[in-house]
Amino acid sequence: MSTADATTLSAILVGKLQTWKLESEGGTAITVATPNYIRFAVGKKGISNRQSTSVFVPHMKNTKTLKDIESVVIGNWDADFQTTSKCEYCIAVGASSKGI
Repeated sequence: MSTADATTLSAILVGKLQTWKLESEGGTAITVATPNYIRFAVGKKGISNRQSTSVFVPHMKNTKTLKDIESVVIGNWDADFQTTSKCEYCIAVGASSKGI
């Protein structure tokens, strides 16, 4: 995720967004009664192929829904990790919130 992507996503997250050089270091613990998580896919449909990637957000504000994520990522995020082509769609793959 680029710095610009992280900045736009931070508007719908609870707590603070941190980046680590190693996956096993860092982190900030928060106490949440019911975690509001979402897993979603973003991508772009081509004539002969499809570019996409899956994203997991383990802590999202309880008031936010997939519509909020769509408004942040569609047209702004890259379609996958190997291109700078912007994504055209965002679909929920799994979530803990009924509002998703």
